[in-house]
Amino acid sequence: MKRIYLYLAAIGFLFTFSACGNDWLDEMTPPTEGESDKSLITPNDAEYALNGIYSIFRTYEYYGARYTFYGDAKGEDMQARGDTKRVAKYYLFDMNAINAPTTYWSIPYKAIRNLNTIIQFTDKFSGDALTTQLKNIRGQALTGRAMAHFDLVKVHGMPYTKDNGASLGVPVVTTRLANDAKPARNTVAQVYEQIIKDLVEASDLISKSPNDFKLNWFATRLLLARAYLYKGDDKNAYEVAADLIAEAKKGSTYRLFTNAEYVSAWTKQTGAEYFYVILTAESEIEESKEFISYLMHRSGYDDLSLSSDFMAIMDTDMSDVRHGIIDKYKPATFQWYLKKYLAPSYQYSNIPVLRMSEAYLIAAEAAIKRSDKENAALYLNEIVKRANPAKSITKDDADLNLDRVLLERRKELVGEGHRLFDAMRNNKKIIRAGASHNSAVLKPETMEFDWNYNMILMPIPNAEMKVNPNIIQNKGYEDKP
Repeated sequence: MKRIYLYLAAIGFLFTFSACGNDWLDEMTPPTEGESDKSLITPNDAEYALNGIYSIFRTYEYYGARYTFYGDAKGEDMQARGDTKRVAKYYLFDMNAINAPTTYWSIPYKAIRNLNTIIQFTDKFSGDALTTQLKNIRGQALTGRAMAHFDLVKVHGMPYTKDNGASLGVPVVTTRLANDAKPARNTVAQVYEQIIKDLVEASDLISKSPNDFKLNWFATRLLLARAYLYKGDDKNAYEVAADLIAEAKKGSTYRLFTNAEYVSAWTKQTGAEYFYVILTAESEIEESKEFISYLMHRSGYDDLSLSSDFMAIMDTDMSDVRHGIIDKYKPATFQWYLKKYLAPSYQYSNIPVLRMSEAYLIAAEAAIKRSDKENAALYLNEIVKRANPAKSITKDDADLNLDRVLLERRKELVGEGHRLFDAMRNNKKIIRAGASHNSAVLKPETMEFDWNYNMILMPIPNAEMKVNPNIIQNKGYEDKP
């Protein structure tokens, strides 16, 4: 039977619940399924529904692995350890409309569909009836919907900065559509417009209270700063990121890890730098070996390691604390492993998704693009001196420029899924120059490319193309197996 993958999720969501403990983790996956518009009756129902949606975000087909490794596997700082493993087809750009995983499309839309149900439920309340609980629920749902649209457009649409958002993005879905709906793709600009609209509204609703495994105001604002940066709106990117950092400094919950605690911080399940963490637990994860931690570990599937390009960068400063999260197993055979996903174990590690260091890097990048070297140095220096207290950068340094900021992003955010998008949105080349990029099946066009290389994008799934005549395929994937 034909199915539209855009709406792979069932019509209803999981809103009927058994008696559980007070911890929301006990109710992470509600046990039965029902029509969502009939099942959401109380705010508590909506809270439970959100718990189920967080379980979608943590699946290995989403942030559990694929959306986390995608941006690094297609860059130069990490690489597949073999030509036939799980990450290989991304690293090798060996994708077509048939063999590409459909989940890059279907899983975020599954989350969106169910988030729309929650948002639609909160639409019923206004004034005093829109309680603090309902505001926080709506804020989380809007942030989640923005995150999912953002992920979809990054992977399936060209960078906004390439043509001011004129190219095709993904369908913007803000209502619970029928299963046989056939929406067309919106432009990249239209998708960003919705992302920013959702995040701005969410900012006024969502709680600032720390909520390690759920979204809060700090996570929302970091996503908003990132969206502005990707859009090329440097003024708003800077203002949101700087305000976020200032707000974090007012309290005692969030701060950058210190140099002394940086290495050990990655072995802990939560931390002062994390705004949003994907929770994993051995008892709840049926497919833990498919998660990013197991893929990256040499004792796991050994699918993904650091490249000699990245190690050449790191080796310019052997006192950089980030050497402490690199397992230099067998350098002679290019075996360097990133140790960011070890809490509590590489077999089922938590996954930090949004953390404070990115806010500093966004502020620095936006400032340098506005020729504001004083503030660029102010924020970038926090990352530089944290890595090595003997180092610093000032507004008068000759190398304080965009390339320096992007270099610091590479060192700080490696393994967190940013590299491809950072290079492409700035029209920088990915150059795989290191000796470790030595696979015999690497094509020449994958060794050096920029935003004109069509395969930086995923294809629209073939199953979606077959049932939706309104969807246009990405360039280079048309009618190809």
